[in-house]
Formats: sequence, C-alpha cells, structure tokens
Amino acid sequence: MDHDPSLLQIFSISLFFCLCFSYFYLRLNQKSLVALIPGPPSNSWIFGHMKHLLLPANYGDFEYTWQKEYGPVYRIKGCFGEDRLMLSDPLPLQHVLNTNFFTHGPALAQAISLAFDDKAVMASHGSRHKRLRAATQVGFTASAVRGYQPLFERVARRVHMLPIIAEASLNSMSQALLSYSTKELGKDFVTNNAKVFTHSPTQLLASAITSHLPHRFWRLLTHLPGIPGFDLIRNAKVFAKQVGWKAIREKLAAARVQEGGVSESTSEFQGDVFDLLLNIRPTSSNKPQKAVLTHEELASQTGTFFIAGEETTTSAIVFALLELAKHQSFQDELRAEIDQFSKIKLKSEAGFSYDNMPLLNALIKESLRINTPGAAQERAAIVDTVLPLTNPIRLSTGEMADSIPIRKGQVVIVAAASYHRNEALWGDDAHEFRPSRWLDGTAFHGRALGPYANLLSFLGGQRVCLGWV
Repeated sequence: MDHDPSLLQIFSISLFFCLCFSYFYLRLNQKSLVALIPGPPSNSWIFGHMKHLLLPANYGDFEYTWQKEYGPVYRIKGCFGEDRLMLSDPLPLQHVLNTNFFTHGPALAQAISLAFDDKAVMASHGSRHKRLRAATQVGFTASAVRGYQPLFERVARRVHMLPIIAEASLNSMSQALLSYSTKELGKDFVTNNAKVFTHSPTQLLASAITSHLPHRFWRLLTHLPGIPGFDLIRNAKVFAKQVGWKAIREKLAAARVQEGGVSESTSEFQGDVFDLLLNIRPTSSNKPQKAVLTHEELASQTGTFFIAGEETTTSAIVFALLELAKHQSFQDELRAEIDQFSKIKLKSEAGFSYDNMPLLNALIKESLRINTPGAAQERAAIVDTVLPLTNPIRLSTGEMADSIPIRKGQVVIVAAASYHRNEALWGDDAHEFRPSRWLDGTAFHGRALGPYANLLSFLGGQRVCLGWV
C-alpha cells in the first residue's frame, strides 16, 4: 500500500504541534497561589506583558506604573500565558538572590548555554561554577582593578564623547582583560559581539519557545549552517575563543623570554586579567604558582567577560553623561572636584584615590540607581519554597498573604529598576536624579541586597557580577 508523502508530512507536523500544545496547556494550567496575586490585565496571550516590560519606548513606562498601582509584589503574564512574579520588595529578593533555591530563568539559562562555552563561568553550575568563579575573581579584586587604572586612563584620554562610547567601553575591557586594542580583537568579533543579546519581539517569542523544548535540539541547531540567529550564536563562541587562545599563546611566549615572568606575588601588579589568571606577573621571582584555571578554561571565559560587560558598561556611561547634561549645576560642582583632585594626582599618585572623590562616587551610585543596567532579571525556582514578604498583600480572593508558596519551575523577575525606585525604600523622590542622597544620609540603608551601595545593578548572591569592584 502506497502512502502519499505529503500526507505523512502533514500528519507529522500536526502531531508535533499537538504535542507542543498539550505540553504548554498542561504546564500553564497548573494553578498555584501566584495565580491569585493581583496584577495588570494582559491583552495578548502570545506576548503577555513582555513587550511592555522589555520593549517600551522608554524603559519603565509601564513597569513603574504597575508598581505604583499594585505595590512591590505583583503578577504579570509572560509569553504564552505564563504567570510571572514581579519583585521589588527587598525581603523576597533576599530569598531569591542569596539562597540556593533559585537559578537563571529558563529563557536566560537557554540563551547562556547556547551563547557561551560549556566551561564558561556563566554557563557552569554547582562545584564547577564555584571553582571557576573563585579562580576568575582573582582578576577582579580591588587591588587588581587598581592595577588596571592606567589602562582605563589611557583609553579615556582618546574618547570623543557619545558616538564612540560603546567602542571606548569595549576598548577599556579589551585592554584590562588582554592588553589588546579593539582593532586587535578583529572586526568580526566586535561586530558579532554587539548583536548577541539584542531584544526584539521575535527574540522574545524565540526565547519563550526554546526555554520549553529540549536543550539538545537547540544545541544541534547551532551546529547547522545558514540558520539566522544560530549562526550569530555559533560565531560568538568561535570568535571569543579564538581571541582568548591568541592572547594566551602570546602571553605565554612573552613570559618565556622574560626573566622572572611568573610569580606568586600580586602586590603592585600592573597588567591585565589574563596576566593574573595565567600567573604572569612582572616581578623578579622565578617560583611558579600553580594555575587554578586550565588554559582551555581560561580561553572559555573570553566570551563571558566581553559579552556580559560591554552593553552594561556602555549603558552606565551613556546615562551618567546624560544626567550630567541635564543637571548643569551638579556638573559644575563635579568638574571643580575633578580639577581639585587632578592637582593632587599630579603631585603624587600615592596620595590619590578615586574613592576620596565624594561627588564622583555620588554620581556613579545615583546613575546606577536611576538608570539600572540589567533592569529586570529572571530567576526560576529549582525546588518548592516559600517567599517571605515585608508587608502582607491582598489576593484576588480577598484573603491576605504574608508569604507566597512557590512551586519548582516558577519564574520570578528580579525587578532591579523598580527596587531602585521603590518609594517605600528611597523616599518620595525615588524617581528623581538626586546624587546628594548619597552625601546627606537619605539613601536607603536597609539590609544589603547587592554588593555595592545596596544597589541591585550588579545583582547579588552566588551569581553576583564579577566586575562589581
């Protein structure tokens, strides 16, 4: 008996979509207490609130209104009708960020796994993540970052304002990580790097779909040529690792021809992150120190360092300059402070420290607060748990709840931007750019969530940003 190939294809495709629909239907109809938490109505089952949250004309156009109406804990819809919990209450945020009960949300976890090498610290978990993080942290300690200061200053002298801030940010990271200029990274790497984590409606849907389908299937697609999007991910991995291996080979070769190129001491070190992680230091000691990272593991971190750092650094600098342009009187005061400390620096490097510049530090903190890089970050529960609340909330049933039971797999959103504008924490002027709050003691001083100034710009917990120092 002959079978019509076209009928078989139609049957196969129909079966595939029926299975996908059944999976989503069963998953989305597992009701929990989260479904009873009030939130804004959604007029799109496909996109939910995600376009309003992540793709508004100005970030926060909808999110800050939602927080004002529903408070620091409320429910929104993700793609395909999924319930997601928005959190800007510090008590549940503490539970999400500083316990082992939550990990990256499914869409972010899938993106990280596809975009980064398996040995990259961002793509690692458990004991491997702990070991890689401890090893890479050596390159981002306070003393190490002070050693990169001359590299940053050399790049800053060549910056000609806004049109090349993005390139300057990448150049600064490249110098600090590898002692490479942007040109030495290669045009393909630079161009590809800027596109990896862009947002669009298509990308939102793709992330929502890929997060629910087998990981091996999507990993397979990254190895097939000619598929838009997946070519970009594959190239990101290849280019980053090529740059990493090139730097490692050059640094090891240079160290072999220099007497005393390897040392245990990190005091007064002036080099780059790869020098530190390879244990290549300009001292006179010949005693080798065992590297914590293998060369393969170090090369695998290249993409993490560049992709994770470029967009956030550029965004932070651009918005800080924008705030200065909008607040001329503060700009004048800051310029006077810079002039004063520049004279001190000319007299003696030893007597100079950026930490001693109160207005500059107030600008950095307030700009990170009011213009938050990584404004909304997904986390997913890996076990059933309970989120405590600072204040009880009223459910749609009329009952009050002082905690929220969370099922394994539930996605919550760390609403960092909303946390930074939570009027209960930062005052009635939480939406205003006011650097003086960091000088007059009116900034929020509750239990610290993030590592810097009680801000969530670098998140917190085990996955806190390496470069926060």
